[in-house]
Amino acid sequence: MMDTFRPPAPLKFSIGNVKEKWRKWRQELENYLLATEKDERADKIKIAILLNLLGSEGLEIFNTFKFEPPESQKNYSEVLKKFEEYCSPRQNVVYERYKFFSCVQQEGQAIECYAIEIVRAAETSREQLRSMKEETAATVNSVKRNRRQNQPKQSSQDYECKKCGRKHKPRECPAYGKVCTKCNKKNHFAVKCFQNSKNIHEMKVPENELEIYIDSVTEKVQENELNSDSMNKNVEIVSETWYKSVTLNVNDKYFEVDFKLDTGAEVNILPLYVLNIVKVKPKLSETNLSLTAYGNFKLKPEGTIIINCSTSKLKNIPLQFYVVNVKSKPILGLKGCLELKLIERIDAIECSKISKNELIKQYKDVFTGTGEFPDEPYHITLKDNAIPVIHPPRRVPQALQPKLKETLDKLEKEKIVSKVNKPTDWVQSLVIVEKPNGNLRLCLDPRDLNKVIKREHYQIPSADDIISRLEGKKIFSVVDLKDGFWHVPLDEVSSEICTFNTPFGRYKFNKMPFGIASAPEIFQKRNQKLFGDIEGVEIYFDDIIVAGNDEASHDAIMSKVLERARSVNIKFNPDKLQYRVSEVKYVGQIISKSGIKPDPDHIKAIVEMPTPKSKTEVRRLLGMINFLSKFIPNVSKVTAPLREIIHENVEFNWGKEQEMSFENIKELLTKTPILKVFSANDEIVIQCDSSKDGLGSCLIQKGQPVSFVSRSLTKSEKNYAQIEKELLAIVFSFEKYHNFVYGRKVIVQSDHRPLMAIVKKPMHKISSRMQRMVLKLLKYDFEINYVPGTQMFLADTLSRAFPVNETVNDDPEMLNIVHAISKHLPMSEKRIMQFKRETELDPELQIVVKYIQEGWPQSCKKVDNSVKVYYKVKNDLYINEGLLFMNEKLIVPYSLRRDMLQLIHEAHFGIEKCKRRAREIMYWPGMNPDIENEVSQCGICEKFKKANSKEPLKPHTVPFRPFEKIGVDIMDFGNVSYLIVMDYYSKWMEIIELANKCADEVITKLKSIFSRFGVPNTVISDNIPFNSYIYKKFANDWDFNCAFISPHYSPSNGMVERAVGIAKGIMRKAKEDRKDYFVGLMEYRNTPISGLNLSPAQIMFNRRLKTKLPISNKLLNAELFNNIREKLIMRQNIQKFYYDKTAHPLSELKQKENVRILNFKNKTWEPAVIVSKHKLHPRSYFVKDQFGKILRRNRKHIRKSNTPFNIETDPNDEIINTSQSDSEVTLNSQTFNRSDCNVQRRSHRVRKPPSYLSDYVV
Repeated sequence: MMDTFRPPAPLKFSIGNVKEKWRKWRQELENYLLATEKDERADKIKIAILLNLLGSEGLEIFNTFKFEPPESQKNYSEVLKKFEEYCSPRQNVVYERYKFFSCVQQEGQAIECYAIEIVRAAETSREQLRSMKEETAATVNSVKRNRRQNQPKQSSQDYECKKCGRKHKPRECPAYGKVCTKCNKKNHFAVKCFQNSKNIHEMKVPENELEIYIDSVTEKVQENELNSDSMNKNVEIVSETWYKSVTLNVNDKYFEVDFKLDTGAEVNILPLYVLNIVKVKPKLSETNLSLTAYGNFKLKPEGTIIINCSTSKLKNIPLQFYVVNVKSKPILGLKGCLELKLIERIDAIECSKISKNELIKQYKDVFTGTGEFPDEPYHITLKDNAIPVIHPPRRVPQALQPKLKETLDKLEKEKIVSKVNKPTDWVQSLVIVEKPNGNLRLCLDPRDLNKVIKREHYQIPSADDIISRLEGKKIFSVVDLKDGFWHVPLDEVSSEICTFNTPFGRYKFNKMPFGIASAPEIFQKRNQKLFGDIEGVEIYFDDIIVAGNDEASHDAIMSKVLERARSVNIKFNPDKLQYRVSEVKYVGQIISKSGIKPDPDHIKAIVEMPTPKSKTEVRRLLGMINFLSKFIPNVSKVTAPLREIIHENVEFNWGKEQEMSFENIKELLTKTPILKVFSANDEIVIQCDSSKDGLGSCLIQKGQPVSFVSRSLTKSEKNYAQIEKELLAIVFSFEKYHNFVYGRKVIVQSDHRPLMAIVKKPMHKISSRMQRMVLKLLKYDFEINYVPGTQMFLADTLSRAFPVNETVNDDPEMLNIVHAISKHLPMSEKRIMQFKRETELDPELQIVVKYIQEGWPQSCKKVDNSVKVYYKVKNDLYINEGLLFMNEKLIVPYSLRRDMLQLIHEAHFGIEKCKRRAREIMYWPGMNPDIENEVSQCGICEKFKKANSKEPLKPHTVPFRPFEKIGVDIMDFGNVSYLIVMDYYSKWMEIIELANKCADEVITKLKSIFSRFGVPNTVISDNIPFNSYIYKKFANDWDFNCAFISPHYSPSNGMVERAVGIAKGIMRKAKEDRKDYFVGLMEYRNTPISGLNLSPAQIMFNRRLKTKLPISNKLLNAELFNNIREKLIMRQNIQKFYYDKTAHPLSELKQKENVRILNFKNKTWEPAVIVSKHKLHPRSYFVKDQFGKILRRNRKHIRKSNTPFNIETDPNDEIINTSQSDSEVTLNSQTFNRSDCNVQRRSHRVRKPPSYLSDYVV
């Protein structure tokens, strides 16, 4: 069986990558030994199998091995180790790289096999590729080749030849082939003979010399390292060839050696045979440096030596050489070449110009992907009194959820966010911005978190400092970090602080999210640390400017920045790259080769201010001048021509004098002393305002303007709500003053007080448009202060006198849709057109549209009466695509309100739910009352309404003695009927078995009870069978009153209903215990009542009953108890107090009022009309249903109706029913007569009369 396994084929050591071949062969060997069960054999047997399978070539290699100690050659592991060491350095790096790049899928080769082949090839080449990219290699040469072929093309310029001493072109030396008269050697003249130098020996190089490649140096010495400058500068070779003769002085012996010049080598290499040839034995210094040569051969230097070297230009330059025992060409490294001036650096060279697109393509890796600062993750430090905040989840539109999940997955894959599966103290709200291209941007709403973050207060460079360092520069580039804040990683604690809610669970930001208060200064600090050491580079947050004196120096600096970014994984935004320009805007100034000048945008609002066209506009301009008058010399003289034309009795006439005055004023406003230079140390105040047509803003420091900006509103912006226009003015201001205000505290002055609350509201509670604006403001630190409009001289004037010739386009970012919560009203195109049409035809809404576009009157008194109701919400009204909105709510035209009401109540929800639903999506004045009427008049809703709430407790009058008032009822238990009697005073209970439920049987049992306790004054019962003629006659004969409860309302006789429950409990437990219930009944009668401490027996008989329990005779004696009625009243009041806490009185019903009565069968409310009110029972009514039947109902079972019914009432109904007393309400005499109560002797089922018979009055 073992012989059937195929052994591995002999290994070829002389072909290909022996290291990889050995790895595969050894794996095959191990599998073969395991399969043939030879892996457990003795080592000498396994060695024999190994050498046998390796073949003759492997055996020859084995014979060359030297084992220390010798006996280790009998150890199988040691033999394998020797072969491993032999094969490892034999790897041909060039060949392996060639194999990797030549990998192609062969015909018939499976894709899995091809993938494995690529992976293995990559593994083989990876280490060499890494060393090529990351380490400075001491390179001599890779391949032995003909020296003539390796020589570079020589310059066409003439030079002094070292063979003949003349100047001639390359390969035209007259000494070629000639014989020297001094040394009799060819190819040089005697004037250039080497023997002219004193004691100079010529070194003979062995014919079989090797050229080596120093792949790596295991320990770098500081002075051997190259700085970044040297790596970015061009090198020009001065010598005519890559080989150069250098005279060496060793122990005062001079000899000339031909060196190979290699600018990639960090060290100088001198083979040992060179010293042996000249027969000198200098003292070598020890070194711990080791070199790796081509093919992974290790070169251990014999030591180092300092030798004075001379060339035709320099004499006795000490250089350090590493002496190696190998026959190769001596090497002169980069440092040696520079010190001997065999090469020189040239900084000022003509660089080849590349375009912006070519630069981006060249550094594609720098302009794509997501970067990260190499520093330690940032820790967000919170104040000591910080209280964690957990925001509840916010709804996300269903249609947006798949796209949100896709975005979260993408960010999670990029390790920007990650899933959170454990409790966290902080949970922020997520704000989703949907861009016009459909992509999503995820932001936090970190306003609660920002309040408790400790700032580092890192110093932000001022504009003056940056500008002073950029003076004299002529060529500029500006790069912007892509997704800047995402370059800052967060530590674990800070990441958990930035946890947020989504419909798919909680996530956390692993990178700095947008809007964190400390982000600007942290970003500036890390960016400065990374690029701040490069000369010609200035950094302002995420904007890096590269400035050079000329294109060459600029390009060199730009190259350093890009290479630095590449090396530390920093990414730039290609869309914001400004490359190699002569003029650039930076930190609020225009920087160019001509010098530094202010940004004209900061005074454009004044320079292009239109000429006033009315007295009102002139007065507004003069108000602005008066505000700045303390900074204007001779202000009254300057403004005199303008003041002349604003008097009431003077006609407005704008002439040359006024025009000159106006131009003079504009010139004064745009220069010192009025216009102040921005200072980073002074408080920053922004005064901004919005008019119906424009925006205006002024940046102020110490009461002086620093910058004026204004612009007109676009057509769509004019339809904004006023509060949105005011917030837009703030956004406009911060965008214009970004370089002044970013990372600094700002005071915003506004004449719109509601803005102070709006910017502090949760994101989901403001309109989508304002959400977009607030998102833009999250990165700024500002506080809004209210200033009355009469004091907003600067901003008010600028907002009304904006440049008229300037073209303003809608902000594309304002097209982004912010989803903090879904408030959108999805409508079909047909419905939208219907709303637009009806809005245009609605006269009231057209007046509102006019006010929005032209401005609302200052006083409500001046508003048209028909739309005064809109005045209180005027700040929230805006127009969008022909539709009128209040915040996000669509305003419904009058003609469509009836349809909207029906749609709102289409699902037949209650009033409050319908209101909440409508308030989310639409608005019209009086909408709430309209919804209330719509719902309350809905017949379907009335029919299926819930039961009325319970009314306050109306207890029975407490009797004065036992058995004065009793309650009776019939109870069924175990197919047997029982008569239950409960005394309202003593709570004494009787349980008497009935043969049947006929009136005669009940009367008989009652007579027995009355004979023992006496006849009560009142007997309370339901209607069957106690409302029969026989029973009423019995009551009349025995002289007691009958009180009947409302049909189906047992709480009216609550005492006996409770007794029924007690009786059933006693009998049920007695049955389970297989005893009669009389013992339980006796114990009940003898047990004290809660709150009285007296038993029913004591109250009834003034004594206790003797039971099975032992008791003294004294306790059985009769005794008189006082104040029982008072205690019962107190007990009853306490019960009423707690019961009434959750009870509500129902309104009294009027005669002929439309109502609905409860149908006890299907629990619905049916139409009826009130006939009359019961005289004796205030909560009982007689009603007539839709079938003409007159019923008695308790008020709890009657509900008022707003639906009109067509139920006619007969005056006779009222007379009959109102004349009847409680005892006169009778049932049909045929319902219970004597013939129905005959006792049947045979067994029969229990029969119960239908309950509806108790409802009718005949």
